[in-house]
Amino acid sequence: MCFSAEVSFGASAVISTVGILAIKKSQNKEQLFFAMIPLMFGVQQFFEGWLWVALQNDGYRTTEIIATYGFLIFAQLIWPVWIPLSAFFIEKKRPRKRIIAFSLSVGVILFIILGIRMIAYDVTAQIDHQHIYYQVGTFQSTNWWSGILYLLPALFPFLFSSIKQINYLGILMLLLFVVAKVFYIKYMISVWCMFAAVLSIYIYFILKKQESN
Repeated sequence: MCFSAEVSFGASAVISTVGILAIKKSQNKEQLFFAMIPLMFGVQQFFEGWLWVALQNDGYRTTEIIATYGFLIFAQLIWPVWIPLSAFFIEKKRPRKRIIAFSLSVGVILFIILGIRMIAYDVTAQIDHQHIYYQVGTFQSTNWWSGILYLLPALFPFLFSSIKQINYLGILMLLLFVVAKVFYIKYMISVWCMFAAVLSIYIYFILKKQESN
């Protein structure tokens, strides 16, 4: 699987369009955070598209820095909080809501830790074998256990949801997380976010199903 600027920009355009439609499908403010996920993934892929351009051309250093931080802020800071928050708002059953709230608390802790790390250490990105390899300081993202804690806020809230279609989304995300971890471990951040971005299109159909109920 090879990625490129064209792939990222194409994905951004399609996913953002679906994201706008998903927002229009949201029926109340509780669904809005959930409905915004595809559009936000579209913005994240737009950042990575510009990062491809910057890394492949001289004189784009400022664009490279902005795009690198823009992508990683979504990947490491926004998603661990936004995903459980969106699941919390849309959940109606109190016991599951408490579990999701715990995931959210873990996400907030990760936000603080990863945010401090991003400020304190050098953040770099480079093209390697048609993928982008991100690194923050000397921390290794290629260990098998790296990112496992990230699953608790960034994926498990969908598995804990009482809405069956959201469970399916969570299962698909978990399966593709394993695929990215096994086959693309060095490029985990980039590949996993692309997988999740494409899967987020399913959110539109979830909201459409909720609308008909």
